[in-house]
Amino acid sequence: MTQAEEVDAWTETFLITIMPKGGDAIEFRSTVTTYDITGGDKDFSQIANGAGGRIKKFEFQTPYEVTLEAYSIEAGTNTNVTGEIEGTGYADLLSTPDPSAVEDTNDVISIVADHSRIQYLLAIAHTTSGSATSAIAASSVGERIERDIFINGHFVSYVSSMTDGIRKHTIKYKVTAFNKAGSSNITQDSSDGSDTAIVPAIVYPAA
Repeated sequence: MTQAEEVDAWTETFLITIMPKGGDAIEFRSTVTTYDITGGDKDFSQIANGAGGRIKKFEFQTPYEVTLEAYSIEAGTNTNVTGEIEGTGYADLLSTPDPSAVEDTNDVISIVADHSRIQYLLAIAHTTSGSATSAIAASSVGERIERDIFINGHFVSYVSSMTDGIRKHTIKYKVTAFNKAGSSNITQDSSDGSDTAIVPAIVYPAA
């Protein structure tokens, strides 16, 4: 089968989608500038035995953390729009049960601290497609793609700084490798763009 044109590496552009469980997908490609994925270590320690040998003791796989750097001029995202929702702020990822609940028709966004611990999907995609707009959409035939998809995680940190003379936000997302039933919360997929090789669209229903 014919593959898409090969690229040397993924550079510069990427797609990033955030979705509350059972909610609407929000696209943050215009405000996020960098990401770092860490964690997920499947480490082990060792115990010395009487023969001078070593017994491996496997540790629990560590949580994954995704750190985003972003530049925005809104407190949160106004979801009272038709069509694609473009993410414009981040405080509502930590402090509201549903980002759409805090917006009004006057484009005023007010976010207060609360006790919610809403689960989110976070997806990052690199693709050769110039028309793709979402990291959770199915890929196109003839286009390469590589994705990291995390579900059932939480945004645990949102800090801002003016250290470099520009207001920058650092947002941290954290997720365990598995849910309580032992199913994976992490998917990493890719496609070489062959005629029948596409990655599927991702859904994140409320139940």
